[in-house]
Amino acid sequence: MFPPVKIVTGALLIREFAPQDAAQVTAFVTAGDRTALPPGAPASAADVNPWLTSTVHQRRMDGDGVHLAIVREHTGEIVGSIGLRDADLAAGRAEIGYGIHATRRGQGFATEAARAVARWALTEGGLRRIALHARLDNPASIRVAEKAGYRREGTLRQADWDGRTAHDLAAFSMITTDLPDLGVTR
Repeated sequence: MFPPVKIVTGALLIREFAPQDAAQVTAFVTAGDRTALPPGAPASAADVNPWLTSTVHQRRMDGDGVHLAIVREHTGEIVGSIGLRDADLAAGRAEIGYGIHATRRGQGFATEAARAVARWALTEGGLRRIALHARLDNPASIRVAEKAGYRREGTLRQADWDGRTAHDLAAFSMITTDLPDLGVTR
């Protein structure tokens, strides 16, 4: 089980998706724009409330990972999502992923959130390693990883499949010994 997550950064509140997000999540789903939502988010408006009241919380309780909203603290606007998946708590590792709404990209939200969630995961979250994979044809995601302090480990050739084509992934990680570079002591 992961502990509850509430991270406050300079401009963001990063927390588990919750019932109070129903209107914003429903608006994303209804508009057909799921870029601000995590994989596995509801595909229809009718599925939003069960997802928010049960699925998200159960995922954290089971230790599978966390689905977190990236919220502008002063406005309450959800600008994206970030989360941990493929968690192995016994081994102390998980993979991080993020998505920012198209209208909010380029404002540093993903970098700030990726750094903050890694810091949380490697301290309060009890993990020792966070993996991050970005498609080579997504330079913006690669920049986020680099700016957030993740270290590049190499390339995973043809490791991603989009249903039609195989894509190479840049492999990054952050481990507990990287925390001092972020100004964090453990």
